[in-house]
Amino acid sequence: MNGRKLTAAILFGLGAGAATAYLTNPQYGRKRRAELASGANRLLKKVAREGEKSLRDSQHRLAGLAAQLWPGSESESPSDQVLEARIRSRLGRVTSHPRRIHVLCDQGTATLWGVVPEHELGVLVQAIEAIPGVTEVFNHLEVSRSEEAPTAHLLQDARDQARLNWSPSKRLLLGTTGAALAVYGWRRNDLAGKALSLLGAGVAVRSTMQNHLRASLAMGESSPGFEIERTIRINAPISDLFDFWMNPENYPKVFSHVAKIERLGENLYRWTLNGPAGIPIGWEGVITRTIPNTLVEWKSLPGSPIANFGIAHFDPHYDASTRINIRMFYRPPAGILGRFFAELLGADAGKILDHDLKRLKYMFEKTEFSSEEKTRRSEEEDVLKIATT
Repeated sequence: MNGRKLTAAILFGLGAGAATAYLTNPQYGRKRRAELASGANRLLKKVAREGEKSLRDSQHRLAGLAAQLWPGSESESPSDQVLEARIRSRLGRVTSHPRRIHVLCDQGTATLWGVVPEHELGVLVQAIEAIPGVTEVFNHLEVSRSEEAPTAHLLQDARDQARLNWSPSKRLLLGTTGAALAVYGWRRNDLAGKALSLLGAGVAVRSTMQNHLRASLAMGESSPGFEIERTIRINAPISDLFDFWMNPENYPKVFSHVAKIERLGENLYRWTLNGPAGIPIGWEGVITRTIPNTLVEWKSLPGSPIANFGIAHFDPHYDASTRINIRMFYRPPAGILGRFFAELLGADAGKILDHDLKRLKYMFEKTEFSSEEKTRRSEEEDVLKIATT
């Protein structure tokens, strides 16, 4: 056995031993094996769904191509349902908030209503007018200028920059080609074959990625980092939750990873977090915008060890509860490597946020931060001040 084979065998043995020890740990082994099986099951289901989606997309594209080459193969007047589906599909490509726009078609006439950012209105209407089958567009859209906020733009730009918007059919083609190339290279069993096999495997893996490689690595300052989005509904008044959120000095009361927050000036704060292995991490951040009982936006200052920016939306529910939607990007030191080691040490950002939001829900629903409780505490403090003077 030559040196390379011996080294490979040793590394394989070490890896297999570490995996065996990890999965057969007397205390956590059973849970880890269950999580591994659950993850594998989810992966198989996801592959099946993506494969089905790719096949449907390919069928639709072939049907569209056939309709272009042979116009008589498809009716010149599509049904209202088909036309509405075409418009909704186009909306997702030309506007940042397609769900805010409603569509109704009647014999080729498309009626649009809802809310759209001002800078997207012209492009959107032109795109709808260009859809085959649309004879007229009734524009009842309302223009929104609130989307011009810096943080909202940063979030949308970061998502557009990170996402790899490949069609399902393109992913299927690349994945199939990569897998075939990998199998062919493996069977050749020579140096060129190994190179082809690695290339094919890389193409196959690339076809499954949702983000660009640069965005996935998050190594440079130009990368927005990793996206987190969470939504939770809390049985508490929207005013109480908004008042809590717009004052970061409240966060250490609820968020377990926040060690301390100091106010440095108007809307400017110094954050200190409990990092991986208990190592404190600090940076300065600013609240860029607030709309009472609606939203709070924030971002870190340049040079922060954990660059981040985000927005929290507050929506009232019909039963007097409040829905909070949080969208944010964060970039840890060393990008994906920093994220990997943080998760290895039990500091997964997504899981931490899940835990903290559940804690926020529990504490508010237990009335710890309710208006009545705050009023009672304020009255007690006033009585105490009078008694001590």
